[in-house]
Amino acid sequence: MLTFKLEGFDELQRKLADSPRKLEIATQRAMLKTAEIIRDRESKHIEKVFNKPTSWTRGAMRVKVTGKLEVSVGIVGESPADKRKQSYLSVQMEGGKRRMKGFERALLRAGILPMGWLAMPGEGAVIDGYGNMSVGQIKQIMSWFSAAEPYSGSTQNMTDATRDKRRKGTRSKVGFEYVYVRPGAQKNLKQPGIYQRFFLGHGSALKPVLIFVRKGTSYKPIFRFKDVAQVAFEDNIQDQMDKAIELELFK
Repeated sequence: MLTFKLEGFDELQRKLADSPRKLEIATQRAMLKTAEIIRDRESKHIEKVFNKPTSWTRGAMRVKVTGKLEVSVGIVGESPADKRKQSYLSVQMEGGKRRMKGFERALLRAGILPMGWLAMPGEGAVIDGYGNMSVGQIKQIMSWFSAAEPYSGSTQNMTDATRDKRRKGTRSKVGFEYVYVRPGAQKNLKQPGIYQRFFLGHGSALKPVLIFVRKGTSYKPIFRFKDVAQVAFEDNIQDQMDKAIELELFK
């Protein structure tokens, strides 16, 4: 979050000493309008630098009045969703290593994902319209490996009977199962990870759904939050101040 304070307010106050309250209101209006412009610029920047950003990401920026002549632009709030946005976008702003996601921690606890590794979508992953792995498929995998409860907080783990039913399939749906390969366990598979095995007649086919990779992947900052905000502030604050003074003092 960036906070902006108006410089030179004392000088304006001296020049317009006969209308201090109107000047204060005009200044607050100018700061708020400028902050809204910054917020909109940040949202457009997000659409430009991110690959198919979700509405959750595009709408992350908020405007908040934090003082008499002070306005903040950024991710406002203390909810779990707000904190996830802060964690995610801070890496894109400053660079650094990706943290483990909730489903990865669940797989680690279940003994599926090795310590020191992360899970990336594989060729067989179902990708949604925003370029992210389908939540439904992630939940199905969690449920298959009895890791759904620590991930989703509800009783969604599959029973043995349900797994057998999935393997058999139906007349219209091919049977399948999920299997996982730990590093070094099977040399015939190129990468460790979680695979979906489809049962096709007398044979089967494997598709990688989640690929395990070692931690250490670093992100370069792509979200120039501070630069965008500073340029937008400098481009607009004087114009908004002039308009606000004209509206408030000469109406």
